[in-house]
Amino acid sequence: MRKFVFGMGTGCCGTASLAWLLNSQDDAFVGHELFPILPWSTSIEARNNFAENKWEQLNHESHLYGVVGDVATYYLPYVRFLLHNLEELKKDEIDFKFIILRRDKAEVISAFQEKFKRQKNNPLQNVDNVEKNNWDNSFPEYNSNIPLETAIECYWEDYYSEAEWLVKYHPKKVRIFETEDLNNEEKVLEILRFAGIRNPKLFTG
Repeated sequence: MRKFVFGMGTGCCGTASLAWLLNSQDDAFVGHELFPILPWSTSIEARNNFAENKWEQLNHESHLYGVVGDVATYYLPYVRFLLHNLEELKKDEIDFKFIILRRDKAEVISAFQEKFKRQKNNPLQNVDNVEKNNWDNSFPEYNSNIPLETAIECYWEDYYSEAEWLVKYHPKKVRIFETEDLNNEEKVLEILRFAGIRNPKLFTG
C-alpha cells in the first residue's frame, strides 16, 4: 500500500514544523509547499493542475518512499476531491491521510495581521495599496469593505468548519490536531502513527 499524507492549516499555525517532523522520519518524503502553489479553487482547471503537477510529483516519489506527501494551507479545498477518487485509486493500492493543524483563533488573527503588515500584502481581500504576489490566489477572498481582522476571523472559521465536516464524515482519513500538540510527545506519536509512519521517531532537545 502506497501512503500519501497531506498536512494543512490556516497558516501561522505550525505547518512548517509539521512538514519537518514528517519528513524527518525514516522512509518518508514530505515537503512543505512544494512547487507549484495551488489556487484556492475547486474548478476543473485547478483539479487538473493538481493532478498534472502535485500528484505526478508525489506519485513518482511514492515508489521510492513508504510515506510521501506535502504540507500547505491550500490543500483544504482539494480534500473532498481526493477522497472522492480514493476508491478508484485503491485499485492501485493507494491510501490518503489528511492532518489538519489548528491554532487558537485569536493567535492566528494576531499573527496574520503582523505578517500582512510586514509583507505589505493582503491575500484575503482585493484592496488597493498592497503588494501582489503568487500566493494571493491560494487564499479565499472576502469582502474588501470589512476590517482585515474580520476577514482573517472569517477565514479561520470557514477553514475549520470545513475541517470539522471532513473529520465527521471521514474520521479514518482526516484528523485535526492542535498546534500545541507538536510539543507533546504522546500527541506527536499519535500524529506520526496516523500518518502511517511505521517506526516513529521523536526528536528531543
